This record gives sequence, C-alpha cells and structure tokens, in this order.
Amino acid sequence: MRFVTLFPETENIHLTKDVGMIAYTMYRDFGYKSRVVCYKNGEYPYLDKEVKGLELDFIKRYTGNPTLDSLVYLVKNSKKIDVLHVFHLNKRSIGWAAVYKLINRKGKVYLKLDTADHAIEKQEFQPKTVKNRLRIFLVKRCDIISIEVKNIYNCIRDKWPTRIEYIPNGFYSAKRKIIQYEQKENILCTVGRIGTKQKATEVLLEGFKRAAGFIDGWQLRIIGPIEKDFEKYIHEFLRRNPELKERIKFIGPIVDKDELEKEYNQAKIFCLTSRWEGYPIVPLEAMKAGCFIISTDLDAAWEMTDNKKYGDIFEIDNYEELAALLKRYCHDEPLLRKVCGEVQEYAYNTYSWTTIGKKIHDFLKESCLVTGSLR
Repeated sequence: MRFVTLFPETENIHLTKDVGMIAYTMYRDFGYKSRVVCYKNGEYPYLDKEVKGLELDFIKRYTGNPTLDSLVYLVKNSKKIDVLHVFHLNKRSIGWAAVYKLINRKGKVYLKLDTADHAIEKQEFQPKTVKNRLRIFLVKRCDIISIEVKNIYNCIRDKWPTRIEYIPNGFYSAKRKIIQYEQKENILCTVGRIGTKQKATEVLLEGFKRAAGFIDGWQLRIIGPIEKDFEKYIHEFLRRNPELKERIKFIGPIVDKDELEKEYNQAKIFCLTSRWEGYPIVPLEAMKAGCFIISTDLDAAWEMTDNKKYGDIFEIDNYEELAALLKRYCHDEPLLRKVCGEVQEYAYNTYSWTTIGKKIHDFLKESCLVTGSLR
C-alpha cells in the first residue's frame, strides 16, 4: 500500500521521530511504499543511513502557507495515496482528511493526535450545534485515530463518535543491542533543548547542586543545543558553584545517532525535568540503553517507568524533591544494576517502532477488510 505522512514542517531531525519513523517502519517492516510529504526544509542526511529507503516528496510553495500548499498537493495526488497519515486534531489536519476522502473515497486516513493535553478530553461531540455536527462529520472521515497517553485514551475512548486506539511513541534503533551494566559509569544525563521554559534545565542544575555533596564521583552530562538567553544563567550558576565546574558537562547538540547512543550507554540515570511534554522520545532512547528514569510528574512518565518500576517521579519544579531522589538512587547500586537489564526488555517489547508499526498495520488491515478496500 502507498503510505503518506503529510507534515510540511519536516526537517532532518523529524525523520528519527514519529514523523519519519512511522512511515519508515511501515516501509521497512511491512512492505508499504512510504513517503513523507513536506516542504524542503534544509538537508536530510538521515535519509542516507538512519531511514535509508524512505522517500521524501516535496510540496511546492505556491503560497507559502503550509495548509493551502498541502491542499494543492492533495488535490493533485490523493488518488495515488492509499493511507494518508496526519497529526493533531486541528482544522488543517481534518480539512486535509476531508479533501482527501472527497477525492479518494477508498483511501484511509490515520490521525495521530500527538498530545498529552487533557483539554482534548473536553472536546464536544454532541450534535447540538452546526459546528459540532461538522466536527463529528469530519472526525468520522478518519479511519484510525490514535492517542499516545493511556490516561487520556481511557477518558476519551467511549466519548468520541469514532474508534480511538492507544498507540504510544517509540524510539529509534538501527538494531537491538544489549547494554551491560559494567559498561556504565556514574553519570546522570539529560537530552533536549537546554534552557527552554518547557525543559526546565534550571531545575536539574539546582537539584544536582543540592545532591552533589552526597553523591561524590557522579557527573552530570547535559546534551543538546543551549538557548542563548540561558547561557548567562549557566555562567552565573557556575560562578556561584565553582566546585561543580568539573562535574557538570555541557556537551552541546549531538546529531550523529551512534554518538548519542554512546552517551546513553554510559549513563546510569536519565533525568527529565520538563514542565510539560507530549510523549517524549529521549527517555525511551535512554531506557533501551538500560538507564533508570527520573522524571517530573507527567502522564507519560508513569507509563514509561511502568508505574515507577523502572524509575521515579517528582513534582514539577521541585528541585528539592529531585535532589532527594538523586541522593537515594545514586547510592542504590543493586537497583540500578537490576533495572539496567529489565528496562531494556520492557523498552523493546513496548516502544520499538516495529512493535508500534505492527499495531498500525493490523488496524489498517482490519479497516480495509471491513470496507473491502484492501489493495
């Protein structure tokens, strides 16, 4: 089948996230003819190695408006698409689905909600107004709708006028590797856009500062691009805490996936201090490398840690609570060793893209058999 992920904003970095990995997995593991449709947003080196075989189809910038230019693409190409994959419950994605279905009645639409926002639970689907009737009509144009967060799935699955599936995000992995605990060092790591309000890197720094005197020999490695405004904070933090200069390393962004894997492989604990997230991928990458996860209280964190079996959770913005967890777990060598093996098995069984792709493939196959449009 011809599978198209429509996401005009796709850049190289998106190719090893859900935007690229769903289409790539459908191609690699299930024989779909897959492509990602987007504007040309720079170069795409991941096409040569990480997602080799995945095709990109570039949208022409007729207007510079991604919604309108994508509609033009669909008008021209809908009959050549068997499955249209779009993101987010918004006007543009639902509009794309409606136009696609109008042109290709036998085609299938897969809407990935891609959200951890509980506001989606309040979506109104009672046909009391013209607006709600239209919303119901458009949502029903989607053959598969999935949500990443189980708590939200449990709340909306019986309220929506169409079937909802629970399908989490996954992690990129070229092939399965077993990481031995002996490969690891006394390292805490984090990966993300350092210094943004969302990532709350200052909470990580303050938590580590308060724990540092109790966890001798442990190093904090902070990986990712640093926001320019945050550089002043870092400078002032290290000026006030000179004893931490050799224990906190700002690595910068790592584009090469093999190099990033080396960072995960040598770390024992991964810290996520975000104030909000959808379904973050970097903790999943750390889990498949055997890292214990310490995260803020996000819905996804409870799922990723299997209700704290493979990690622990602290209150958002509470660096004192984070410090207490660091003091506790950095000294619990037997637990870290035990989790190292178990969390890898859990990650591959639950969050590998092959596992996730199988769910999508089965749902699509079921939908096609029901409507008789299997090609």
